[in-house]
Amino acid sequence: PPCPAAPPAAAAREHLFDKTVTPSDVGKLNRLVIPKQHAEKHFPLQLPPPTTTSVLAGAGGECKGVLLNFEDAAGKVWRFRYSYWNSSQSYVLTKGWSRFVKEKGLHAGDAVGFYRSAGKHAQLFIDCKIRSKQSATTAAFLSARAATPPAPAVKAIRLFGVDLLTAAAPEQDAAVAMAKSKRAMDDAIAESQPHVVFKKQCIELALT
Repeated sequence: PPCPAAPPAAAAREHLFDKTVTPSDVGKLNRLVIPKQHAEKHFPLQLPPPTTTSVLAGAGGECKGVLLNFEDAAGKVWRFRYSYWNSSQSYVLTKGWSRFVKEKGLHAGDAVGFYRSAGKHAQLFIDCKIRSKQSATTAAFLSARAATPPAPAVKAIRLFGVDLLTAAAPEQDAAVAMAKSKRAMDDAIAESQPHVVFKKQCIELALT
């Protein structure tokens, strides 16, 4: 049988980098900051000199940049404006980014992956890596549990066979412990001096 046809070169994708989005990346600034080392390596821009007044430079000396097309896993093409902000010296994706965040449901802590297809006509791809909500909840629980101070150590004192909690017991528990100790003392006297108990019972009988 004939050998299966080899997949086209464009089907192979090269992973460029991942960016974990921050609160400002998914906030009201409507922009994604691309790390400088990745921006200059994979998405180089020809920046105008500071004194240039060409159409590539804005009023603040910032490069208006170019439009980049990225295809997601569903085959939808997203168009972002990619530019350099001289004021913050950062490379950013601006126009189109807020719509991408809203549709994909991105939150701080999620990651965005960037890819490029192999071949002569390289195509850019974008992928979302949503952080598991269960993992986030578990991390929050463990953090809260670690912040809870441990319970104080309880010291026990044994008197006449009864454990009296003194160190961390509330007032009510202390009163109960005192009552138990009094009963234990009466029981001890009854065992060691029965005639005293008998005399006490006779006095109580005479009074009634």
